[in-house]
Amino acid sequence: MADLIKTYVDRSRETVVWRSKDQFDGQDVLHVELAGITLPDKNYAMRRTRRMERVFEKMYVIEYVVSGVGYIESEGVNARVESGDVYIIHRRTVHTYYADKQQPFSKKWINVSGRFINAMEDVFFSDGPFTVVSVGNDAERIIDGIHELLSGIERITPQINTDIMKRLLELFTLMDNKRRNDRGMRPLFEQICSYIDENICNSMSVAGIAESFFLSTSTLYRLFNSQVGMSPKEYIVSRKVETAKRLIGAGDSTFNSIAADLGFYDSHHFFRTFRSVTGMSPSEYRRYVHENEEK
Repeated sequence: MADLIKTYVDRSRETVVWRSKDQFDGQDVLHVELAGITLPDKNYAMRRTRRMERVFEKMYVIEYVVSGVGYIESEGVNARVESGDVYIIHRRTVHTYYADKQQPFSKKWINVSGRFINAMEDVFFSDGPFTVVSVGNDAERIIDGIHELLSGIERITPQINTDIMKRLLELFTLMDNKRRNDRGMRPLFEQICSYIDENICNSMSVAGIAESFFLSTSTLYRLFNSQVGMSPKEYIVSRKVETAKRLIGAGDSTFNSIAADLGFYDSHHFFRTFRSVTGMSPSEYRRYVHENEEK
């Protein structure tokens, strides 16, 4: 089917919210090439081939289907999309997407490139030439927010770029959580908790964890407060103390070595933290464990 389709876009059925006047230089954190709205058109078809690689080799197509039905074909993979779906066509792909003749889709979209979106691919996008997830009206709200930021401006300022990245991250997280819940996979919060546990003996900062998951520190704080009622820093300390309790109970390590292994500044810092969380000193806790083992 894709070989028979020629690019066809009736510009009277399309509203361009944003068109960049600047060329993507390959080093931008985020470059927004185009953004807009496509109204239902049974003849609508978009095709990108290798001959267009200079333009599209670094660009991701992000589209939300408002109504109707459409189809995507790329490198031997096909998908049907409908109202409530978000699809992301990955960079460096030959692809075609087009409207159903009987129920042509309408959609809202943004085309982006840059180091930010490249990093997102490894974390959030599926394998293959494109990603499709049904997420509903929340996705439309996010795309509308991006369009609002782009409407009526001459240039994208660094602050607007940052705001767009925050909204895109919200969209990708929404898609990832939906996909993982549908497949019984772990949502983002559980991934972060696992990351903390896996690195409990390494030096960790809230800013570093946020960066690893492409979140702002404020988003990370809100996530932890909503999920466990404590800050990320408090959670890290609680997990370090839980690990210390297991090491103390095993009886094979000195307090100084436990403090060093878990990244405390020194033994005094470890003692103060342990007591503040458990109400006991490490030596008192060790006696408590041994006494209970003997019973």
